[in-house]
Amino acid sequence: MKFYRLYAGFRGTGNAGKQVISAVQKIPEGIIPGSNCTGFISSVHQSTLMHTSHLSDDVKLGLIIILIFSIAIIAFWPLMPVFIWAIAIAVAFLPIHQRLCRVVKPSASATFITVGILLIILLVMSLAAWLLINNMAHIGNMALSMITGLENTGLSGFLPSFSEAQLSNFDETLRELMVQTLLSMTGNTMQTLLSIFIFFLSLSMLLYYGELIWNTVASAQSSKVMNAVNRLAEISENTIYALIIVQVSAAIISFTLAIPFFYFLGYGNVLLFSSMVGFAMLIPLIGAQIMILIFALYFLSLGDIRSVIIMLFIGYPLLSGWIDFYYRPVMMGKRVAVHPVIMMIGILAGVPFMGFVGFIVGPVLIALVVTGSQILAEEYCNPAPVTPPS
Repeated sequence: MKFYRLYAGFRGTGNAGKQVISAVQKIPEGIIPGSNCTGFISSVHQSTLMHTSHLSDDVKLGLIIILIFSIAIIAFWPLMPVFIWAIAIAVAFLPIHQRLCRVVKPSASATFITVGILLIILLVMSLAAWLLINNMAHIGNMALSMITGLENTGLSGFLPSFSEAQLSNFDETLRELMVQTLLSMTGNTMQTLLSIFIFFLSLSMLLYYGELIWNTVASAQSSKVMNAVNRLAEISENTIYALIIVQVSAAIISFTLAIPFFYFLGYGNVLLFSSMVGFAMLIPLIGAQIMILIFALYFLSLGDIRSVIIMLFIGYPLLSGWIDFYYRPVMMGKRVAVHPVIMMIGILAGVPFMGFVGFIVGPVLIALVVTGSQILAEEYCNPAPVTPPS
């Protein structure tokens, strides 16, 4: 019998090609008709080439870049919270940067915003430190009044327990607790200062190059991918905007309104009480409410029922209620917003497991999960109709 011979194209396919040649040469002529032999050999040839072909240059380049980014993330993992906060604040202030770029150079705008944020942070931290140092005794008296005044009520189980020695010198006890909290947050002083320096350098560079990086990445994607990516980017940007810009402005408004409120309430320490409400407002949904409840419990421990009623029925609507139900929706405007409850879930789940950076990462991840689920549902459950070719 005659045997089929493979074409010369198979000779360059290595050992796999030689094995295929040997197997096909042994097949009798009657088994594979002549008319189909060429197609059979061609399909085997293509299959062999698919297994022996190399990755394209684009795939290789992508793998190299992913490898570089992976190594960088692993190497600088302790600094990831710094970079995440820099990205979040850069995203929040990017609209301001874009407006400033119309009148000044981008480098000047990025520098101006970075220095401004630095000065604001230093001012707020200095105010907080000054209030704590100068009102330590009064804060201790407030806490002591609540603990002793409510110890025989049904609310005693929700209060922290202290020994008699700690209660007898409560100012020192409170000071030790604050020092321990501060040390646990800062850790190594030199590393903390270096992290702050890296944060502001990263913030400046992200403001300057952020839009260029995004446009470069976006230009390489298909329209379908970019539609999904733009939706995810939009919800991330709006979540960060709500957490930083809206929440900070709400805290400033609440602080400002609290000054006349506590002045007319007549307990003194107006700046301290107002600052406590303002700082609490930085926590979305429940921050100010918890602080108002703490003040109500403090007045209740003093037996001042009138102040309790004023705090709950006038203080809450004035300092928190209208901000949550009117100001925040107005500030968000037409932006696609995440429901406040979902945002709060992200914060409560993010902060305990990721630290302070979870304040940003938690809500953003929850928002991305919700939006990603919606995209998948729209894509696969309600696919767009296919237009038949004309």
